[in-house]
Amino acid sequence: MFMVNICGMCCLYTGDYSRVTDRHLSAADMPPVTPHIVIVESTYGTQLHGPREARERLFTDRIAATVRQGGRVLVPIVAIGRAQELLLLLDEYWSKHPQLQGIPIYQASGVARKALNVFQTYVGMMNADIQKAFQFSNPFQFNHVQVLKSGAVIDESGPCVVMATPSMLQSGLSRELFEAWCESPNNTVIIADFAVQGTLARDILSSPQHVLSRTGVKLPLRCKVESISFSAHADYDQTRLFLDELQPPNVVLVHGEVNEMMRLRGALERTAWEKGWKRALHTPKTDSSIYIPFQPKHVAHVRGRLAVQPAKPGQALRGVLVQQAGLDQILHPDDLSTFTELTAGKVIHRQAVAINKPFQDIRLALEVMFEGIEGSGHLPVKTAQPAGTVSPSSSRSCGSSLDSGASEMVKPQVVPEESEQAVRVGDVVTVWYRPGNTALGYESHVVLEWAGGSKGDVVADAVLAVLLQTAGQPPAAAQAEDALRKAVAVGDGSAATEAEMQLAGALLAQQFGPADVNTTTGQIHLEVDGVGVLVEWVAGKVVSGNSGLQSRVERVLRRIEEALRPCALNFED
Repeated sequence: MFMVNICGMCCLYTGDYSRVTDRHLSAADMPPVTPHIVIVESTYGTQLHGPREARERLFTDRIAATVRQGGRVLVPIVAIGRAQELLLLLDEYWSKHPQLQGIPIYQASGVARKALNVFQTYVGMMNADIQKAFQFSNPFQFNHVQVLKSGAVIDESGPCVVMATPSMLQSGLSRELFEAWCESPNNTVIIADFAVQGTLARDILSSPQHVLSRTGVKLPLRCKVESISFSAHADYDQTRLFLDELQPPNVVLVHGEVNEMMRLRGALERTAWEKGWKRALHTPKTDSSIYIPFQPKHVAHVRGRLAVQPAKPGQALRGVLVQQAGLDQILHPDDLSTFTELTAGKVIHRQAVAINKPFQDIRLALEVMFEGIEGSGHLPVKTAQPAGTVSPSSSRSCGSSLDSGASEMVKPQVVPEESEQAVRVGDVVTVWYRPGNTALGYESHVVLEWAGGSKGDVVADAVLAVLLQTAGQPPAAAQAEDALRKAVAVGDGSAATEAEMQLAGALLAQQFGPADVNTTTGQIHLEVDGVGVLVEWVAGKVVSGNSGLQSRVERVLRRIEEALRPCALNFED
């Protein structure tokens, strides 16, 4: 079951449930609170299962009577849940009746076989009887059940009991055995689960004289067919008592056939009317919606500086909602440490961008964007103290760090560098400029730093867009693009292919570092962190010893090819 709470509205979704303890599973728990809405299954409508002991006795009696007369028993089952329940029952019955122990019981479902490992692993989720039995032995290691593996053959020379999937007899091993055994009056088929309308399992419960095989052959139905339900779905009494104890004002019935669902709705409405309860019953059709009005109520205490001036009705209150130990509080972020054990944090983002432009051009572009537009607000670009070279303990590479509560922006530990310059945009984003240094092995770049938040993220996005526009495309790409344009204009296909390779090499270099373009062989060589990559341009093939790097280059190459190829425009009348 799942309980969902949205703004104080509680909705309970039962799924398939049972309020009766069986041989290995406990009954479904009763929720501790009364939900506003219960979405509950209606599989059995107003039908009753009957006492479990009586059903178990009838089940074992029918099987024993059949095998003693030399017949075979087929039990179509659901692989998880019911299979384990019935195997526990039969293994115990065979242990108490030595005269039956020469008759094999086959469990022929691969899924059910794998599920046994799960049941044995999570013993704590089983009922008290199973947990107690595990103190002495493993009840799921059966003494009289043969668990068949894939491809194993069932000995059909004498009486036997076979549990096979699927439970509805629509296909698989259960259907094969049914078609092979249904013509003999000595055999028995026991439907132990809910039989869905329109399936063979449901059809044979009405005792037809013939059934159709999967190949369309009419087969006489002479075997005995019994319906002894061990279904995990709740019956009418379980559903009625469950809802009577919860007393929800709204009940939504799902997972049921129309007739059974409507019978259950009528019975539950009569019960609510007789007891004077307000209960709305809903029976939505598949893929339809229902509307249940609900007025959420949420009470929270306003404390600290937000409570200095009482809020007026209808006034929006901006703060942090803290739900702790049953007490809801609305606080200013700076009051968190006073009224709770929480502290306000701040995420500092840093992003590096390669740019081959002088600092004057970068500052001019930022000033034009953030100070030269009328009516767009004022985000001043101010000179900031150069940060210098970041020390190893505080790298300014791409990424983010967490400041655990300081009200000031965290400053990286740096070593001053005279050539580094910086500006600050709108007192939100700091932009450091570092010219290239061949001795240290890095190119000219800028580093953006800002505190995470709606304002900081928006301004940082705008600053990044300005920087990328200012950087423009690499000079090699511009030259290759110009050569490509000229080659296409004169119809020189060979020159166009070479220009495309040069352009692709320039763009790949921007992503992965220096690219060696060999127009004679039609190959582009890259080296990333000591790993070589070979791009065969004409074939569109990428080869590398590192599969992850190869995949990255292939994606970039595919986008480059898409950008170089003209769009196909098809016009139809």
